Amino acid sequence: MTDLPPALLLHEMARLKTRTRADRHAYVPPVLLFGALVLLAPLWSSGGPARFDVAGVWFGTPMQLYWLIAVVGGFLATACWYLCRGSRYGVRTPIRAYLAVGFIGVVAISFGMPVVESFAYRVGRSPYAQPSFAVPVVLIATAVLGGLLWVRSTLTGRVARGAATVAAMLSGLVALGALDLLFAPVRPYAPLVTIALGLVGLAWLERSRLLGVISGLFAAATLLANLYNMQNVFFHLGVFARYEGEATHAFTNTLLPGLILVVGGVVAWFHERGARA
Repeated sequence: MTDLPPALLLHEMARLKTRTRADRHAYVPPVLLFGALVLLAPLWSSGGPARFDVAGVWFGTPMQLYWLIAVVGGFLATACWYLCRGSRYGVRTPIRAYLAVGFIGVVAISFGMPVVESFAYRVGRSPYAQPSFAVPVVLIATAVLGGLLWVRSTLTGRVARGAATVAAMLSGLVALGALDLLFAPVRPYAPLVTIALGLVGLAWLERSRLLGVISGLFAAATLLANLYNMQNVFFHLGVFARYEGEATHAFTNTLLPGLILVVGGVVAWFHERGARA
């Protein structure tokens, strides 16, 4: 039995709970990493043509390769960071769902962007290029995804859970594919959606309100970058001409999402540091 007064004991238990939650939280480095990767993207926005083609689809432009490496590397680096930190502190956030989002996003980036760029005229005339068609497809696929995830949580058999997982991943792939076809003909920033979904999922897994705010702001900036040409804002401010090339176009559209992650990561670092004090 402890000799501590009940009030002090409750205070100590609350402090230990907060400290344990802070030890489990490990999202600051991934947020800063993805922020840096987003801000570096304009360096690869202009370059040589696609390197090779398969059945008329051209692959391997500098921007395609960069986003592929950035998303794959970012998600894998996050997984390694969580595993190492979990081994160190003895508590770790489960990240299998996070990696599933990354896998789906990589597939969408690997095939969606090249298909859109190779058949830009056809894609631009397809129903998926129209928000009135693509948005309902995304919403239905997302609803199916949510339903499958709920059903999966009620299943006990490994085969049934595996089948539900595969079906959920296919639904997510349909949603991301539709977004690729909607966004990429105008602006090649659909990979930001994959990063945003990964951070939103990570906020849920971490049960972190601060990461939820950061990922929500980043998701809003991602949609803005894909739906509106932010270079117009800089033009009206007198910073750039209306169009100064692909690098400037990419810089103006990725600046806000990247800064949100970098600033948010710094704020989260101070917050988590205070929670461990």
